Amino acid sequence: MKIKSEQFRKPLRRFPVTLSPCHLVTLSFVLFSTIATCAQAQDKPKVATFPIGGQTDANFRDRIGFAIREKLDRDGAYDPLDGPLMIDMASMATAPVSFDSSPDEVQDLAKTSDAVVLIWGDCSNVNGKDHLRLHVLDLRQKSPTPAAFESDIADGGQIRFVVEKFLVTLPGVTPFVHPSEEAVHHDPASDAMFATNPNLVVDGDFAAGAHWTALYQSEIYPLRISDLFPVEDHLAIYKVPAEGAEPAHNVLAMNMSHHAAENNGLAALSDAITIQPGVRYRLSFRYRSDGPELQCFVKGYTLGKNTAGQPADREIYRMQVPPAGATGGKWKTLETDLEPQNPGFPVQRLRVDLYIYLSPGKAMFDDVELKAVGRFDAPAATQPSK
Repeated sequence: MKIKSEQFRKPLRRFPVTLSPCHLVTLSFVLFSTIATCAQAQDKPKVATFPIGGQTDANFRDRIGFAIREKLDRDGAYDPLDGPLMIDMASMATAPVSFDSSPDEVQDLAKTSDAVVLIWGDCSNVNGKDHLRLHVLDLRQKSPTPAAFESDIADGGQIRFVVEKFLVTLPGVTPFVHPSEEAVHHDPASDAMFATNPNLVVDGDFAAGAHWTALYQSEIYPLRISDLFPVEDHLAIYKVPAEGAEPAHNVLAMNMSHHAAENNGLAALSDAITIQPGVRYRLSFRYRSDGPELQCFVKGYTLGKNTAGQPADREIYRMQVPPAGATGGKWKTLETDLEPQNPGFPVQRLRVDLYIYLSPGKAMFDDVELKAVGRFDAPAATQPSK
């Protein structure tokens, strides 16, 4: 069964709640040096978007903050400070930053950042709805006064629209234009390339058991092959016994408790995948779930330097795989096309992030494939083959 959805990105965990498993690994790759920032970005007004406070699910709030930074980056009028830097900045506060934090408090936290636009706020459930409240303070004004923005967010799919509605209130931000919402653009040429091009995911069939990393809260460990299904809140590459005409084969297995489902969820991150600029890719995988919701992603990175001057990856792109729920004991297939790009930096590597949350239970993944299926910056005659 093919399921279609939209493209949006998922943000970093905010202070002071424990970082999600996905973001613990992300943080180990980020903290991109400002020295590596291009000269154009240095001339743009810097924007400090503090981690979103409030009582709504932490992952939901993280996505709001990530969307603000990424959409500002894509628009190009401003230079948003990185999420990891904002987490560090917010950690200096005596109390979590929220909509009720005073302008003086926020200015004091951002005083060493050169940011001239400050954004802070919270998101909590009000009358059964997730309600976002934001303050924005433009220090370029003669007498800076915080402006307020409020909006309900119906569900995760509406985050980007609410964020865009907020961002166009900033001077210089142009209205956002949305491309086609079609998750997969099937045509004879792309389908033929997907059928014949090599799979770029290392160990996409989980035969080797050495190229995927498990993430749960502070636990990060390489996945290994096991004859036993993992216990609660653990992941493994499970060797499914032969049954009837079906031979024994390996799958990625996850077993999630109520506690994990309502907090961080479980995730598995692939090895890095080197990609080429301007190439469109198609991701496909099979999955089976007896309850957990799938909110899987493809993350894109560029190489820079960390604060120690060492090479480190910085996440600059994120695509959500079509979300899905329980499958009633059956295997289903999800697929999506992606065009990895960022206006400021080249997307050089991708990682597939298989992520489950919300409802407890067991989930399995198999046949993870990422293949080149064309170009999005060149005519069809120059599209890549193998």
